[in-house]
Amino acid sequence: MFDFLAPIWNTFIFNPMVNVLLWIYAVLAQFSIPGAYGIAIILFTILVRIVTLPFYGQSQKAMKKQQELMQSDAWKAIQKKHAKDKEKLSQEQMRLYREAGVNPLGGCLPALIPWPIMLGLYQSITMVMGAQPEQLMDLAKHLYSFLPALAAAVPVSSEFIGLNLATTPSSWGYIVPALVLATTWIQQKMMTVPSADPQSAQMNQSMQMMMPLFIGYISLSFPVGLSLYWIVFNVIGIVQQYMSSGWGNLLTGTPFAPATATIGKGKKNVGIKS
Repeated sequence: MFDFLAPIWNTFIFNPMVNVLLWIYAVLAQFSIPGAYGIAIILFTILVRIVTLPFYGQSQKAMKKQQELMQSDAWKAIQKKHAKDKEKLSQEQMRLYREAGVNPLGGCLPALIPWPIMLGLYQSITMVMGAQPEQLMDLAKHLYSFLPALAAAVPVSSEFIGLNLATTPSSWGYIVPALVLATTWIQQKMMTVPSADPQSAQMNQSMQMMMPLFIGYISLSFPVGLSLYWIVFNVIGIVQQYMSSGWGNLLTGTPFAPATATIGKGKKNVGIKS
């Protein structure tokens, strides 16, 4: 359906990622570094996360501002006042958003921008790990001709600390999906702030459990190399979240402390910083 986009996708996202990832591996393999492809995945994930850092930073800032607004006295007051009138409640909440200068989509839209890059990273890791003749032939189509050393680096060695990155988990390798689940849960917990609304609180609690369990479960059927990427991706996100807003709800379950904000032309305390 979207075949016409393939040349654009390959030229600007997929091909550069495949070649950079394979180049990192080739450099490491040249020095006979054990587990070169696993280290290449780690370094490449860090590199991509650094490139997309501004988008995540903007998203986290917007989400924190929105979460602080939802913990404010003004927000709780309109929830109580219009609890039986959902339409009026929605109108008043949107008014609070406007007066506080908060965009309800401000935390979502910037975070969506890096996802095509994440998809390209996922695909590139999968392709470079391929060892079958047809997979290697497909990989060759995406390699830059001006970097002949890359072709000589395939197929890559998929061994990493006793694990085969190209296969699904087995034996003690089941610790990898467990780490996927744990790091996903920690990041999810840090990003979630308790809500005064019981329905929202219940939804948040369900998401905190279901999302990590789902990702951990499907990682059982993923090659270990993809799970390694997901663990590194989560760990970097945890560090970034900590630097942005501390441990959040992870340790204490305490919501963000309300602060004072300026709304409109008058001074009103809504519990956020402008």
